[in-house]
Amino acid sequence: MDHSRIAANQQRTFLALLAQVLPHVQRDSALPRRIKELLGRNRALGSRDRRLYRELLYTAIRFLPWVQPVLGSDPDKAARMVAFLAPDLPDTQRYRAALLAGFPPDLGFDSLKARAAQLHAHFGGDYDPQALLPEWLRAECPEAFDSPHLDALNERANIWVRLQTTQPALVLNEFQAHHWTCSRPVFPPDAVRLPPNAEVASTDAYRRGFCEIQDLGSQLLLHHTPLAPGQNWLDACAGAGGKTLQLASLLGDTGRVDATDIRLEALAELQDRATRGRFNNIRIMSEPRPGTAYDGVLVDAPCSGTGTWRRMPHMKWYTQPEMLDKFAQTQLAILRQNAPRVRPGGLLVYATCSLARRENRFVVAEFLATHLDFASERATADLGARFDNFGYTLLPGTFNSDGFYVALLRRSA
Repeated sequence: MDHSRIAANQQRTFLALLAQVLPHVQRDSALPRRIKELLGRNRALGSRDRRLYRELLYTAIRFLPWVQPVLGSDPDKAARMVAFLAPDLPDTQRYRAALLAGFPPDLGFDSLKARAAQLHAHFGGDYDPQALLPEWLRAECPEAFDSPHLDALNERANIWVRLQTTQPALVLNEFQAHHWTCSRPVFPPDAVRLPPNAEVASTDAYRRGFCEIQDLGSQLLLHHTPLAPGQNWLDACAGAGGKTLQLASLLGDTGRVDATDIRLEALAELQDRATRGRFNNIRIMSEPRPGTAYDGVLVDAPCSGTGTWRRMPHMKWYTQPEMLDKFAQTQLAILRQNAPRVRPGGLLVYATCSLARRENRFVVAEFLATHLDFASERATADLGARFDNFGYTLLPGTFNSDGFYVALLRRSA
């Protein structure tokens, strides 16, 4: 089999696909759906082909400031740069080996700085790691431009799962049968890290509800929160319910979680996940019952998602700074709406998957200025997040996770 000829054809196909995708990178927030539909419409592509081109397209988008200047003048060179930068996964190995014949065998990178130096050595030119983030983010989160957080925001994300069983060996043995490298942090005890290409949703363990896909940062968020079994909580922006399920687990069978969201399709997915996980302490409703006072209310607010850019690299180029102000207005409104639902002495938890100050500490500060019966408090455990007198920022390079913010707002008794 002539792998070089196959790779040359794949390179042409990739460049044609990239030409169709690039005009939409800065205009389409739903670019992943566009890419999925684009690959799905091409009946000549098998599942392995689609996985290859998906990896290459997302690599090009992730490293767009490095790749795009070369595309117009030397598309073949740009394609080899993308192959060089693409993750070394089963779906990309043959393609990378063919296009990078003659390159040193070890293409591992310890940091973006090392990756930029390798690019310079093999392709010429200069590659600034900090150019891989939009400059406006510097005023919102300057730490994002330094290692290890800059590296984490610009690498292919691992899959994190949360165990939902008292027999973790059942899950881990199945993962290992797929030849997935598993690792477990010291904390939290139910977290498992898997390779980026692990297809967890196809496993028996997932179908039986023994595990859920949930990023480590998302898991740590609730571990910052002082909870007690038997409490009554509201998840006011539940979405598809990753945190809802974790919250229900932490509260135990004697506790209860009411879950609401304006997106009915997301609540339908939450219902499926709750049923699969055999949760009996979750009530899904279109809106909270009037007059109910909760021990705690979780507001996992809609946001810019700057902490999740390693999973959605197109959002680095789509998101504009003026969008942050609109998100902040919505976030403040949701906090104000849910504050009366917290009982005296109860807890209002504000969370985002954003690194932007305008969506995080500034929103909390404005809320507290007009709600004098609430005050921020510190978590009882130090989980590696940075406290800013209002809440905690979990930076992505600390634990190889998405970035999150959480503020604990206690209502006076």
